Amino acid sequence: MEYLILLSSIFLGALSVFGFKLDQPRHIKLLNAFTGAYLLSLTLLHLLPELYHHDADGHVHNLGLRLGLLILAGFFIQVALDYFSLGVEHGHSHHLHGRFPIGVLVGLCLHAFLEATALGDSHSHHDADSRRLLLWSIVLHNFPVSIALLGMLLHSGISRAKAIGWLAVFAVMAPLGMLVSAHTALAEHSRELMALVIGIFMHMATTILFESGDAHRINVHKMIAIVIGTALGILSVVIH
Repeated sequence: MEYLILLSSIFLGALSVFGFKLDQPRHIKLLNAFTGAYLLSLTLLHLLPELYHHDADGHVHNLGLRLGLLILAGFFIQVALDYFSLGVEHGHSHHLHGRFPIGVLVGLCLHAFLEATALGDSHSHHDADSRRLLLWSIVLHNFPVSIALLGMLLHSGISRAKAIGWLAVFAVMAPLGMLVSAHTALAEHSRELMALVIGIFMHMATTILFESGDAHRINVHKMIAIVIGTALGILSVVIH
């Protein structure tokens, strides 16, 4: 079921492009502002505090420096991935003038695979609530990303069928990341993997929130999206 949940946001993203034409840059930026605020709220209110919290047996993990280094590593890994993806993860949309976006596709696939490795196996995860919130965070975040990616693929000049095929490649990356981490030795390192993903989330969320429009003024609609995303993030933590 969780694999289907991960795939659902990509399906809804494709439906939004073909049915509602949401691949326009202004729509993608608002959707990303919403998800960026949501990710930052969940990270600061739950994922980060629980990362340093003791486990069910009351054993305190003296991993402060290691976890901090992994958060930094995740942050700068996303900086590197942005070089390939051109920042599509946080709302950038580009006109390709007939060029196939292979770099964008590679960057987004690596990003989707990596962040889903922190889901791992539900029985060995360091915190069940963090895992559940991370799952829905990935689903919500991949919705506007899939819209932006499909729009770029269609504008690259390839057929609709090929564009859907490449979107399907991106769609399987998150389920594949969860599958690999759940059935390998990575399953025992959910805390470390979560630290890496927190760094990725912090880069994406802060980039989205601190980017401004012309004359360094935040668009009113973007501010509303940020407020709604923040409120939903707080609500998600309170009622989880």
